Amino acid sequence: MVEKRSGKDIPKSMRVVLSAPISSSLALLICLGLVGRSRAQVDTTISRQESLSVELPCPVNVDKCGKLHSLNWFKGDDRIAAMLLGESNVTSVDKEFDKRVTVKQNPYSLVIQDLKIADEDIYLCDTTFFIPEETCDNFNGYRIELRVLENIVPPTEVVILDAKGDRIENGSSVGPMQERQSLKATCTVKNTRPQPEVGWFRGTKRLTTYSPTHDLNNGLYTSTLELDWPLSREDLAQDIECRVKSAAIPNTTVSKFRVDLQVRPTSIDINGVKHHTVQGSKVVLTCDIHGARPAVNLTWYNSTTVISPSENDMTEIRIKSFEKNDGTYHTQSELIFNATRFENDRAFRCEAENAVLQINREKPISSALTLEVLYPPVVKVSPSDIITKTSEIVLLNCEYVANPASLTKVEWFRNDDLVNVNDSSHYKGGNSENVALVIRSTERDDIGNYSCQLSNTIGKGISDQKINLDVHYVPIVEILMIPEGPVKESDESNVTLFCNVLDANPLALTKVRWYANSTLLKELPDCEETREDLCHIDPSKLLLESIGRGFFYNYSCEGFNSAGWGPRSEDKELMVHYEPGPSTLTHFPLVAVKKKSVTFSCSVDDPGYPDTNRYRWMRGGRGPLQDIVTKDWTVEPVGLDSRTNYSCFAYNEGGRGVMATVSLEVHAPPFFIKNLPPYTGVLHSSPNATLTCRIECVPRCEISWQKDGEPIEKNDTRYFVKEKYMEASPATGDFESMLSVLHFNMPNWPLAKFDIEADNANYSCVSTGNTVGASIRSRTYFGIEYAPENITVSENVVFVQEDTIPGRVICKSRANPEPSYKWFFKNETIANGNALIINKAMERKDNGTYTCLAYNKHGTSIAETVIEVQFKPRCEIERREIDDQDTLICTAFGNPVESDFSWSIKADNETVEVLDSGDKKSFLEKSFYVLQADYAISRTYRCVANNTIGSGTFCEIEVAAASSLLIWWQVRPKKQLAWWQLWEKNTLIILVAAIMGLLLTVIIICCIIICICRRRRRQDKLHGKSSSLGEPLTEPGEYENLPFHGLQTAPNKPLNANSFEDEFIYADLESQHYGPINYKAASLYSQVKKNKKSGALDELK
Repeated sequence: MVEKRSGKDIPKSMRVVLSAPISSSLALLICLGLVGRSRAQVDTTISRQESLSVELPCPVNVDKCGKLHSLNWFKGDDRIAAMLLGESNVTSVDKEFDKRVTVKQNPYSLVIQDLKIADEDIYLCDTTFFIPEETCDNFNGYRIELRVLENIVPPTEVVILDAKGDRIENGSSVGPMQERQSLKATCTVKNTRPQPEVGWFRGTKRLTTYSPTHDLNNGLYTSTLELDWPLSREDLAQDIECRVKSAAIPNTTVSKFRVDLQVRPTSIDINGVKHHTVQGSKVVLTCDIHGARPAVNLTWYNSTTVISPSENDMTEIRIKSFEKNDGTYHTQSELIFNATRFENDRAFRCEAENAVLQINREKPISSALTLEVLYPPVVKVSPSDIITKTSEIVLLNCEYVANPASLTKVEWFRNDDLVNVNDSSHYKGGNSENVALVIRSTERDDIGNYSCQLSNTIGKGISDQKINLDVHYVPIVEILMIPEGPVKESDESNVTLFCNVLDANPLALTKVRWYANSTLLKELPDCEETREDLCHIDPSKLLLESIGRGFFYNYSCEGFNSAGWGPRSEDKELMVHYEPGPSTLTHFPLVAVKKKSVTFSCSVDDPGYPDTNRYRWMRGGRGPLQDIVTKDWTVEPVGLDSRTNYSCFAYNEGGRGVMATVSLEVHAPPFFIKNLPPYTGVLHSSPNATLTCRIECVPRCEISWQKDGEPIEKNDTRYFVKEKYMEASPATGDFESMLSVLHFNMPNWPLAKFDIEADNANYSCVSTGNTVGASIRSRTYFGIEYAPENITVSENVVFVQEDTIPGRVICKSRANPEPSYKWFFKNETIANGNALIINKAMERKDNGTYTCLAYNKHGTSIAETVIEVQFKPRCEIERREIDDQDTLICTAFGNPVESDFSWSIKADNETVEVLDSGDKKSFLEKSFYVLQADYAISRTYRCVANNTIGSGTFCEIEVAAASSLLIWWQVRPKKQLAWWQLWEKNTLIILVAAIMGLLLTVIIICCIIICICRRRRRQDKLHGKSSSLGEPLTEPGEYENLPFHGLQTAPNKPLNANSFEDEFIYADLESQHYGPINYKAASLYSQVKKNKKSGALDELK
């Protein structure tokens, strides 16, 4: 198998392996292939920088084209490399490129090392297969445009312009545009190198365009590619992209925009009712329109009439649109209505259009559906009115329309009641074969409104109109009276009788006969010449004037119409009422007693009609009383308001009889309106006192006073009585009464006041009896009252130890009324009642005076008890110089105050040396201990105080060792007291505080002045004033007015203790003997020396 190729002259197209010489037709095909190859476009462009390497790909699809035999690489028209595939692959490279070109396999590619400008060309990968498959599409080879870059300049911008030359922003939208329109745009890549590759794309699809133009200016390319693209539905919701590739940019630059594309609807479909529907059913017709952008406008038609919901409340149209992923809309409309017979066999059409159809003047798309509606019969009857007489033949007609037309049932109704058409003796017809109904012989029961109801398989229908059948017959009447009820004789009113028609046809009466107790009174109208006023009247009315007892009859009537005289009515009684006769009134008892009862009785001789059994009562001219209607009336209880006039009369429906009246007399037995209280209290020194009682009694009774059961004589000058007769009081209901007041004539009593013991007594107010009651009395205990006195407490002084509970203290006092008690401590109430009970442990603060207060309404009295809270003493030690002796003073604070003391010394090894008890110097709570003058070490002195309660805790003080200065101080000559020793301690403290405040103020002022001076010095330095020039740093007299001006400069050497003759203690003096603790002792000792002869002992005393 040999490949036939004539060197460089063989066209670079797809090669095949031939087993025979090349025929002339094959040569022609190869020439045509060469021509086609020369005109073929470049498959890809690769740009690479000069001196770099590049790899040119050669795609080989074995599945589509079969097994590869060999491949050749061409640069322009020159072959530079070849590869023969087989058991051992053979590769051949042109000598010119032998050192820089390599052919690779898996994948197939050509690698060029060390790129040069001359390498820039179009490279062809030409493949040859053993047996090419029909699906192979690689007949022209794979072309690659290689560009070798000298200088790389990225584009300044990529601009997309529309057909008008307006800029289209990246990511924006243009339009709206319609399908089938041509989209024209220009993509321009400005100022770049190398020459870029520009293409238009829609998604992954490259759009067919013209070849780009490349303008070279100053070494930079400006490339332009125009787009003229017919828009179709495929461009919906797609980005139109201008992609730019170049070695000057790392990634492909994409500028894109989207077309707002309007398209026609693609389909319309209407559905809902498949076969038929039934009247009254809810019909929903759905119309779906797909593929439109923008959404369509939709209209529903009933045949040729537009359906509008605003014109029919029972019709509803719902429209909704859904936007799909491709940007088109699915519009769905629902027509909802209730089916009626008028929609039967009607074509319902859905018609839709959008802007595309309107602009292009195309017809709207539509879809129609013919509706079949099944409905029950629609019925009509005739004639509307029939007037006849009894025993006549009547025909009732019934017509209808229905779908389906066949009837399943026929029914006739009279006054909405079903007619039994199966009664063949009276009816004929009224069935599905003969819908009309015939009445063979009319009767009064046939009167009414007739309707026809027909049924089919869908339902039933009844006629809206009815046939009014009227059959005439004689009247049946009754008597009516106005007024209806009984008539009162006293009213002299009129009664009208009506002959009322119960059943008749026609209802109007032309004549009426009137009867009283079955006797004919009158036949109306009466048209005799003498009674013309009764000729032209309504015969069914009869007027009876001025009704009295003589009209008490049974009345009846009979009526006449066109059918003749009817039967006489039943009798009806005219009832006349009249009032009872005069009344008679009695009562028992004849004289009533207060708080008891009295019964009144009312009677009549003529009961009237109807017979009376009801009475009315009046009291004091007021009434009648609504709740009393009986013959007898019992008044209970009798009171002051019962002393009045009482009246009664009988009554019935006819009126009231003549009234009867009596006056009631009421007596009252003795009764206390105001009695004596059980107890009457009077202050023993009161200047006056009275006792009052008031007794109600009719007839009148007398009142007397008693003391301890004995009458008080009128000649007893210690008393006098005043009485008054009181009239009855309607406000309180009290009858006439006697008021009696017993006065105590105090000037005639011993000492003009009551004796608190002898004058307590029982006083009574006593009345006489009368005709209706016995004597009564009221008693009071007359008590002499006085304020609390003789108040005492069970314990005047209570001793209690701290943290224990004291016993109770009882407070007593004499008083009337009995006194109440309160206990006070420090102006606060601590207990109520006469016993002071403290249930808590006592503290030192509870020590003091407790006050008991006894009180009643007349005054107060107090008593006091003292509670002494006793506790162990605590002590404090102070150090003073007394009578030129260094003395320790131990003061005890305890209760009892008197204490004993014990002194001791605590050494450094924690041992304790017991000393004596010290000297109390006539003090109960102090002990004085004189220190030795020649002690050489520091000591801690302790003091313990104890009283009758026990020993307290020890207190201690540290005394530093004595120094030579201290010894000198003690042996120095005695001088007069210093001036400060004459002042009190508080005064010295105030003086020292004032001096310290003044010093602090001076120090603050000095600090402020120093800060100001330093600031001025810095300012002077800034102005060139320097001490090196011989000028002073300070102004003359700057420090002359300061507090420290003129002070001696401190020596720059250690201090020598032997040179000091003053009394000051220096911190570095004999520091080896002091230490941190002994400094304090030395200071205290120095203070003692300075206060020598100060009279401290006298101050303590």
